[in-house]
Formats: sequence, C-alpha cells, structure tokens
Amino acid sequence: MKNYFKENPELVSNIRQGVERECLRSLTDGAASLEPHAKALGSKLTHPFITTDYAENLLEYIGGVHSSTDKLLEELEALHAYTVENSNGEILWPSSMPCLLPEEDKIPIACYGKSNTGKLKSLYRLGLGHRYGRSMQSIAGVHYNFSLTDSFWENLKSKEGSDLKLSEYKSQKYFHIIRNFQRNKWLLMYLFGASPAVDKSFLEGKDHSLKKLDENTYYSEYGTSLRMGGLGYTSTAQEDINICFEKVETYIKTLEAARQKSFPEYEKIGLKDETGYKQLNTNLLQIDNEFYSNIRPKNIAGRKESALKSLHLRGVEYIEVRLLDVNPFEKLAFDKDQIHFLHLFLLWCLSTEAKGITKEECSELNENFQKVILEGRRPGLKLERDGKEVSIGDYATSLLDDISDFSSEIRSLNSKYDKALDTQVNKVKSPELLPSARILNELKNKSYLEFHLDLAKDYASSYKMTNEWNEKLIFEGKKSWIKQKEIEDTDTLDFDTYLKNYFEDIKI
Repeated sequence: MKNYFKENPELVSNIRQGVERECLRSLTDGAASLEPHAKALGSKLTHPFITTDYAENLLEYIGGVHSSTDKLLEELEALHAYTVENSNGEILWPSSMPCLLPEEDKIPIACYGKSNTGKLKSLYRLGLGHRYGRSMQSIAGVHYNFSLTDSFWENLKSKEGSDLKLSEYKSQKYFHIIRNFQRNKWLLMYLFGASPAVDKSFLEGKDHSLKKLDENTYYSEYGTSLRMGGLGYTSTAQEDINICFEKVETYIKTLEAARQKSFPEYEKIGLKDETGYKQLNTNLLQIDNEFYSNIRPKNIAGRKESALKSLHLRGVEYIEVRLLDVNPFEKLAFDKDQIHFLHLFLLWCLSTEAKGITKEECSELNENFQKVILEGRRPGLKLERDGKEVSIGDYATSLLDDISDFSSEIRSLNSKYDKALDTQVNKVKSPELLPSARILNELKNKSYLEFHLDLAKDYASSYKMTNEWNEKLIFEGKKSWIKQKEIEDTDTLDFDTYLKNYFEDIKI
C-alpha cells in the first residue's frame, strides 16, 4: 500500500470530506440560551444544513461533501454567519465544554415538531437525558467525515487482484483504516484535545477530581479533553459492548445485539409514566447511534433505515471521526492544518498493515487513550507500545516520522501537507503549543467563562458569507418548513403503532 501512494501521489485528489460541527447557543453574558431554535434558521427536522443535536440550544451544522478544504470552510463559515444574523443577538460558544448552564431540569430537550418522526427524535433525546443527564447533552464536538472515490477503490482493487464485490472491498478497507485509527487515536487526542477546563455549573451533582482554578473554573492540570473523559461522552453501561472492528458483519452483529439487550438500570427508569414515554425502550442502546464510539463506519441511511441497517444493506461508504474537540482558538472550531493532517493520518492508516486487534492489545490501546485524556501533558508520561513502556514524546515522534516517510511523495505535490505535518511536529517538540496547554495558559488571567465569552463575541462579528449563500439559506429555511408540514400532514398512525413499526423496520 505504501508503494501505491508513492507511485500515485496525486491520488489525494480522490479524498471526499465533510464536517458536522456542534455548538451551543449562548447569551452575551455567558449563560446558555433557553430560547427555541430561531424560526428563520428553518426546521430542525428537515433542513439540510442547520439542525440541533441533543439539547434544543445545541446547534449542529451538517456540511456537504467536498474535495476542496477551502470550499468546506467557506460553507461552514456561511452557516455560522447566517445563524448569528438570525438568532436574536445570541452568540456561538467556542468550546466543547458548555457555557453557564441552568439547573439540570431546565436544559431544554430538542423538539422536532408533532410528526411521528419528530416525536421519535425528541423521545430519543429525552431518554438520553434520563440515562446520562441533560448537561451531557450540552457538550459540543466536531465530527469529520472521510471517504475515497469509487474510482480510487476500483483501481486499488484491480491492483490487488481482489475478487470481492466493490461494496465488500470498500468495507474491508475502511475497517482496515478503523483498526489502525484505534491503535493510534491517542495521538489525535494529544495533538487536538482542547477541553481541559470547565465552568462549575457543569459539575453540579457530579463526582470529579478536577482542581479549582478560580471561584467558577475547574481544570485538569495535565489533561487534554474533559469531553472525552468520564465527565463527557462516556457510558459505564456501554463498557461491556466489545466492538469487533475485524469486519463489517461482526461490527453489525455486536451493535445489533446491544440494541436488543434489555438493561436493568434502564428498566428501573421505566418506559412510560403518567406523562407519557420516558425513553424509546429499556435496552442497552435505544438505537445504534447511542453507542459512543470515537469512530464509526457509515452509510447514508434511507427511509425506514437506521444507521446500522444502512451498513448491513450497502456496506461502508465513509468513516466518521468523532473524537475531535472544538478548538476555541479557531472561529470554525478547527483549521486547515488540522484537516490536512487528518488526510495524512487516515491515508497512513490505510497504507499500514492492520492485523486484528487482540483483547490484550485492545486493553493496552484503551489505557493509552485514557492516559492521554487524563494526563497527556504530564512530564515523563509513559504509554504502552507492544507491551513496553515508552515516553509519550518518543512515541509521538516515532509515529509522526512514520507518517512523514509515508507522505513524502504526497507532500511534494502540495506544501499544505508539509505545513500541516510541521505544525504537529512542533507541538510534540514544544508541548506548550498544544491547544490544551494554550487554554490553561489563558486561564491564568481569565475565568473559563470570561475567556470563551470574549472569543465568542469577537467571532460573532467576524463571520462572513456571500450573497449567494445568504439567498441559498433563506430558500432552504423556507423549504424546510414546507417539508416538515408535509410530513406532519401525511402522518396516519398513532405514535405507539409508529414506534412498533419503526423497530420492526430497522431490525437486522
């Protein structure tokens, strides 16, 4: 595989990418907005670009598929600009960890209208609130979608002499990438982790070991990402889901079993009370998307399909990298260097041998990941590599040297890749350049809320969009309301029947 890219370095033009960026709506005093999603932004249920994730005030931007990073960023900035212009003076919180939160039961669950589809989406989120708490639904992240064109895969398949169908071959290769991603994901967390501190309002009722920086700010001294640690998107209930990344069939089988397995703690919550449903079901996973993986194999789900069923029917079409924090130093949550490094990292994962992950190795990888989350910048920190201890600096340098060697031909075509790699090398040489270190340095002079609020206000006045994008988003917003009404007007089933049919439809 390495020779394949060396012989054909121009193949990086086959990359297709997209971004889903979450951000919390905030008031100008740093408190979370409790207002509904602005009508001018369109219907959360049907808008192709602007929706909400978990909480009503947690925006999610869904970008299109791009070969150009510049086009991807132009689109994302237009979505930010349009939101700020149409959200009644609200601003966008530039951190993964939330702004000043109200009491837990005051955090609003996202509402998607009166259709059965909308009710299902809201009920799923209500269930998450009962299971994990609503404050967790105020955490934001960046999801990066990556794929390669069918022509790329067809060419590689031919060179390797594979007899598999193209869909099967693609699934095999994407899982190859995923296994190597799992082996080396700690490096991404080290380089890009950007949530080492939080406001005390998020910590109400939670056990934690964070240090107090000032009256309202708590932090992890050497940590990189509270979002990916015990206070963030984790679930002890899911620890027994042993996902196999060997091939798509076993991945589907494992997740489908978890989706259909009743779970005692969720049985205690109950399915319904006198006010109605409390969650979609009492199983370990209400739906497969509840599994908090830091990378997912994906296909585009059709009507009456779950994400898992679309994989079952058509195989892997792209992968979704889900562990990226919002970088508060970037107004769009990330920059070009980060995206271009992800290109190199994921192509390197494809090019490198990817044998199956044993239980022993899996334990080692999980331990490395947790160490980097909790204490990645601790002087002298050591990780496990093939059963031996190695300093995090030496390990990171070794991996970056390997990526550099692999990508030398690719980088010779475009200096953007040289710059992206050099930026990461400099972070390893000088850990004070890591986003998590830079944030804590800023918090010596400002509280968590003050620092991020100042950035949010600056960014709000800096977002730009073209007239073409403005007109497009006005049009899409109006069209989305029409589509939502059409869905609501054509509903004929009561919700109980709809829910029963839904779970029959997605069963594998």
